[in-house]
Amino acid sequence: MRSRSTPIQTNYPIPEDFVKLAKRWHPDAIDILLGYVWQGFDKLETEAFDVSKTEDNIEDDITYAVYCRIHDTMPPSSPYQVVYQPPERERKKPKGQAPSSDLGFRLRGGNIRSHFTIEAKVIPTERAVSKYINEIKSNLLIGRYSTFSSEAAMLGYVLSGSLSVTFEAISKSLQSPLYPYPAFKQRHHRYSDHKRRVNNTGILTAFRCHHLLILFHSVSHVKKN
Repeated sequence: MRSRSTPIQTNYPIPEDFVKLAKRWHPDAIDILLGYVWQGFDKLETEAFDVSKTEDNIEDDITYAVYCRIHDTMPPSSPYQVVYQPPERERKKPKGQAPSSDLGFRLRGGNIRSHFTIEAKVIPTERAVSKYINEIKSNLLIGRYSTFSSEAAMLGYVLSGSLSVTFEAISKSLQSPLYPYPAFKQRHHRYSDHKRRVNNTGILTAFRCHHLLILFHSVSHVKKN
C-alpha cells in the first residue's frame, strides 16, 4: 500500500527543532536572524518607503520589499538564507498546493522540511488585531505553520495609532502577557510563550512567538489628518 506521505516527507527525515539546530551554529542565532529582519526595515525607512499613496497590496508589497532588503543585508558567509513565501507542507491535504507563510529562514544545504516561519499582517488601526491574532491561533499555535521550529515571528504593519496600544490589544486578545525581548530593548519587539500540540501524540511542547511591530501610515490615515 502506498504511503500518503509526500515525496519531500519520504525523502527527508523529520528534522531536528530549528532553534536547537541554529543555536549550535551560534548561541544567539535567533537574535542574529531577527536582527536581519530589523535591518531590513531600517533600510526601508532610509528609503522612505511610503504606503500613504495607495490602499492596494500594502501587506504583500511591504513583505516583498523587506524580503529584498533582508536578502541584501545578510552576508554571503551566513549558513542561513531568507526565503520568500516558504511552503508549510506538513499539514497540507494529500492533493492541492501547500499553504505558504510570508517569509522564513532556512539552513543552506539543510533539511528542506525545516525553516523559521515569519508571518505578516496589516493592522489597520491600533486595536484592530483580529486578523493578526487569528494567524497565530489558526496556524502557529496548532503547528500548521512552524511545525519543526519552537519559535516563529509575527510582523505587524500598523497603519495608524500607538504601537504600545497595539501591543496591549495583542496581549489582551491572545490572553497572554507580552514581554520585551532583551536583544532588542530599543525596538518594538515583544515575545509571548505558549504550549502547543504539533502532532497527534497530544504532547504539549513549548513555543515562543516573537511580535515585531512597524508603524506605517496608510492613505486613509493621511486623509483624516
